[in-house]
This record gives sequence, C-alpha cells and structure tokens, in this order.
Amino acid sequence: MDVIFHGVRGSTPTADQNFLKYGGSTTCTEILHEQFQVIFDAGTGFQNVTILKDRPTYLIFSHFHYDHIQGLPFNHQIFDPSNKVTISSGLVKAEELREVFVRAFQPMYFPIPLVDTLKNLKFVEFDLIANELMDLCSLSTIQLNHPGGAAGYIIETENKKVCVFLDHEYGQEPTIDNELLLIAKESDLVVWDGMFLNEELAPKKGWGHSSIEQGITFSEKTACKNLAIAHHAPNRNDQQLNEHSNNLSSDKVFFAYQGLSHSV
Repeated sequence: MDVIFHGVRGSTPTADQNFLKYGGSTTCTEILHEQFQVIFDAGTGFQNVTILKDRPTYLIFSHFHYDHIQGLPFNHQIFDPSNKVTISSGLVKAEELREVFVRAFQPMYFPIPLVDTLKNLKFVEFDLIANELMDLCSLSTIQLNHPGGAAGYIIETENKKVCVFLDHEYGQEPTIDNELLLIAKESDLVVWDGMFLNEELAPKKGWGHSSIEQGITFSEKTACKNLAIAHHAPNRNDQQLNEHSNNLSSDKVFFAYQGLSHSV
C-alpha cells in the first residue's frame, strides 16, 4: 500500500511562498492499493487526487469541519459520470452523511446542488465498504476526541497496518487514548494530528488537536514503525516546520508534506 498526502494543512488553506515545501492544501490522505483506492477526507487537497477507473474508489470522512470537506467540488474528475465514488463515514449513517453535503453544497453556498447533480456519488453505510473490502483488507473505525465528534480509521492487510487519526485531542480522554494506543500497537504507519506544540496546548484545550511532541510519545508507546505528523497549523511556515523536523527526538517520526507518497 502507498499512503499519499494530498493535503496536510489544518483549518484553512494557505497560499504563500513560505508554505511551498509542505504545502497549503487542507486535509486529504489517500491509501492506494493495487485493488482499491481509499481517500480519507476531502479538504482542498482533494483537487490533487487522481480518481482511478481500474479499481473502486472510496471517499471516507472523519468529520465535517470545513477543512475536511471544502475540496469536494473542486476535483474536476467527480463531474465525469464514469468516475464512480462511494462516500461514507464511520461517524454518521449514510442518510445523515448525504444530508451534510446536500446542505453544504447547495445554491446558497455553491452554484449548483452538487449531490443531486452528480449521480456518480453514492452514499453508503461504513459497514458496507468494510464488507466489500474484507477479502482484501480490514477497514475499521475508532472514536476520536474532537468537538462534534470525529472518526479515526485503521486499514490492515495481511502484514501491514495504517492508522489515520485526524483530528484528535490527545491527553484529555484516557479511555479513547488507551483504545488508540492499543489499536495502533506495532502499526506500520500512524498519521498523527500535530497541529500544535506542547507550549500551545493550554489555551487551545477543547479545540480537538494534539501536539508534535505528543506524536513522538505516541510513537514510543505504540512501537509503531513510522508516524507522520500532519494537519499542520495554517500559520506554521516551511522554515518553522524545518526547524521542528530537524529537532525531532525520534528518527521514525517525520513531517508529512503535500505530494509525499509513503510505501508501507
């Protein structure tokens, strides 16, 4: 499997010459398998995804804050009727999920009623996708600590495991944290919400995000092979991220950047 980071910024996209290395597009992470394509979230990074015609494409949402949904209409390939995209979430049922996007992309906010226009977008229950993929992988969901709720995801093949934990506030809900630690044990890759630094956490309590340093701790406790820090703060520029990257105390932790493809 390849994990491709199409958008690694949190909250709002950033367009500036000082943000070119890591990228300014908001959250979108693709899991590419030779027999399927799974895309987690459709922030503005979704416009960078190539929707493949030779395997099923699944678009799965962690939650519905703007930075995770705002890119959906801006990948021109979804307007091709032959591109079938199955949409789901571990957070809500299919009917509620469809209604989220009916409301978000209708003429008060968007030029056309997107969901009613694009018949190639199919909203289904999360369990249906898990069942469709069960002969190829195990796809499961887990609760995260985030305002309004959020779902994390775990994909396991016979010998590989990838955990995507965006957006999560670590250190506030021990029961949830312990479940995440258990499920991520010895995984090949954890995608981690590193929006903040430890020194920034106190005034941001309840915002639903973790720190870079907490990601390092999580990697040590889970003995995962690699941990990718993503969901970078929108005001943290390339120079600052380079400095934090150079000072990482773990050689298995790295900062994700837009366009990075990581094989597991």
